[in-house]
Amino acid sequence: MSEIVLDEEEVDILREIANIGSGHAAASMEKWLERDMVLEVPQAFLVPVEEVAEHIGDPLQTIICVYTRVEGDITGHLLYSLTLDDAKALLDILLDPEDRRWGFSPDNLSAIAETGNILFSAYISAVSQISGLELVPGPPACAADMLEAVVNTVLLEICEGSEHTLVLETKFHGEGLSSVGYVLFLAENEALKRLVQRVEAD
Repeated sequence: MSEIVLDEEEVDILREIANIGSGHAAASMEKWLERDMVLEVPQAFLVPVEEVAEHIGDPLQTIICVYTRVEGDITGHLLYSLTLDDAKALLDILLDPEDRRWGFSPDNLSAIAETGNILFSAYISAVSQISGLELVPGPPACAADMLEAVVNTVLLEICEGSEHTLVLETKFHGEGLSSVGYVLFLAENEALKRLVQRVEAD
């Protein structure tokens, strides 16, 4: 594995971008969930792809994940993970009781996928405004699986060529919902460095 090309100052800039994006995401989530929301990104750090699972939870724990590809001036992949309990709390808000009783059915997972899509779109919109780069999210996909399986399938296989992952710890606080999840952004280190340089230049 090659040396990481981002220094600590550049990681701090990525962290600040994430915090600005969280403000956009919170506003979008308030409209989606129809309630006041606070979204925080207390931690942002770069992790080698093969070490992501152990950094964000129990590798054998079943999680809900939403995934999409990012296209445009730089390309990459976004993945949002949350625990089953937090996913259930989210469904309690989004769905009526008749639908909730079906648990994590394909239709119910689509509601979580749309939540992830709103989250991704808000972050990407903020990054585009800050950097001047044109970025477009693809259609989201949602699944329930073990964290280790998600890492092996998405991070190691789909994201070939991405050595490190930008991990954003994401905390939601609002009426009826308090959850901690992770937004993962995978891109080649040179793409992340280009993003930082564009922000520094503005």
